[in-house]
Amino acid sequence: MRTFDSLNEREILALAISLEEEDERIYADFAEGLREEFPASAAIFDGMRQEEAGHRRRLIELYREKFGDHVPLLRRQDVKGFVNRRPVWLVRPLGLESVRRQAESMEVETRASFTCARLPGLATPAFGSCLMTWRRRSFPTNIGLTNSNAPS
Repeated sequence: MRTFDSLNEREILALAISLEEEDERIYADFAEGLREEFPASAAIFDGMRQEEAGHRRRLIELYREKFGDHVPLLRRQDVKGFVNRRPVWLVRPLGLESVRRQAESMEVETRASFTCARLPGLATPAFGSCLMTWRRRSFPTNIGLTNSNAPS
């Protein structure tokens, strides 16, 4: 297991790609789990999933430009200090409040981890622009997910 500070630019970018895919899949799971009782909230998570997919695509493009086609598999559990998440598939039924808290936690955790990336090579305009737009959504306390999204 390695610390985040010990990762080089290539490894940080590979980890970022992996985290985007993980978040995309989690948001898809949230949407699916909420769809029947909270369709409006499910639609929000569908949008968040699409946004994560776009982030991942841009990061893969950047990785390929800088390092070639092979992206090594780095996962959160390979890096010391990342919070382990309880698998969504183990949490059924999904409660709206619990999903909201987990989504907020996901955003805060990733933002905190990657805003401290300090390698000189990461200061390029392309990476900086991608990283700044990547995970810069701000979530108000309810991120639009309330019981008012319940079917009438």
